[in-house]
Amino acid sequence: MKNGNVVKLLDAKYRDLWDRNLPRDMLYQLAVYARSGVGDKAGTIPYAVLSDVTVVQKIDINNPVSIGKIASVILQPVNLEKITMLIDGDIRDQKKYVCSIIS
Repeated sequence: MKNGNVVKLLDAKYRDLWDRNLPRDMLYQLAVYARSGVGDKAGTIPYAVLSDVTVVQKIDINNPVSIGKIASVILQPVNLEKITMLIDGDIRDQKKYVCSIIS
């Protein structure tokens, strides 16, 4: 929320979507969130990983008639080992990592 407005829709999952497929029901759920028009027209799934080799994945939702993009689903890996190391560290480093996840 920013100034009373929703700026981003997040739905955390505890399934490693890097090693395991994205189930269609999760994709459908986030597509509905993204298409709702709330926030930045993207539904983001932060999910836990233990690897540094993961990257953000993005699925665009297109209008089949106009072929234009109407929303996106973003799969955002969150490195649990990195978070563990940051817990005892500087609050600025923690904020920086969190901002990189939700930006």
